[in-house]
Amino acid sequence: MTKLWLDLGNTRLKYWLTDDSGQVLDHAAEQHLQAPAELLKGLTFRLERLNPDFIGVSSVLGQAVNNHVAESLERLQKPFEFAQVHAKHALMSSDYNPAQLGVDRWLQMLGIIEPSKKQCVIGCGTAVTIDLVDQGHHLGGYIFPSIYLQRESLFSGTRQISIIDGTFDSIDSGTNTQDAVHHGIMLSIVGAINETIHRYPQFEITMTGGDAHTFEPHLSASVEIRQDLVLAGLQRFFAPKNNTKNQN
Repeated sequence: MTKLWLDLGNTRLKYWLTDDSGQVLDHAAEQHLQAPAELLKGLTFRLERLNPDFIGVSSVLGQAVNNHVAESLERLQKPFEFAQVHAKHALMSSDYNPAQLGVDRWLQMLGIIEPSKKQCVIGCGTAVTIDLVDQGHHLGGYIFPSIYLQRESLFSGTRQISIIDGTFDSIDSGTNTQDAVHHGIMLSIVGAINETIHRYPQFEITMTGGDAHTFEPHLSASVEIRQDLVLAGLQRFFAPKNNTKNQN
């Protein structure tokens, strides 16, 4: 039996095809340009070729988009289900309001959770998220705009700073506006992560997402970088289920 895991993020669609042992047989990542349902239609032939027995989906794109995604998946005539946040999941509990906890945050924690450990999971995507999990119990966390969202906000909210290109490669003080903007944004996020590390010294740090390698060299503690934690979390989320129905 093979299973297809779909991660519909804010900018990319990613998938894994796995076998019964969880081994990844095929994978891909595509920019969906805010049109994931249309991208799925274009991928229909590829997904038909993969011929999964079940499809598990993580989506942060809202119910209206999910309805269109479900219509695309129905064409495959395979059972599928969208993952939902469970505050009392068998592997992880949480005091966080489940209606306000993004399924991507939930799954990336679930993808790395070990009930015997204290863990800090940092997602470095469109938003930067920091979540603290103590022996399988989610304590809560923090959310920040990404480096790019911060830059766009600064440009749109000020008259004296025009749109400038630059690199997010340092937290040193800048000697021109370009460096001051980019290094300042880096310092705001790196400083927040380092403060979390200082406050929770016993927690193992795991980072995931496209900007993880950008922040990692500036951190005050060693971290592990693990990509595709949402897909790993999907596997764990559906592992105990008898996947025999469609749910949209």
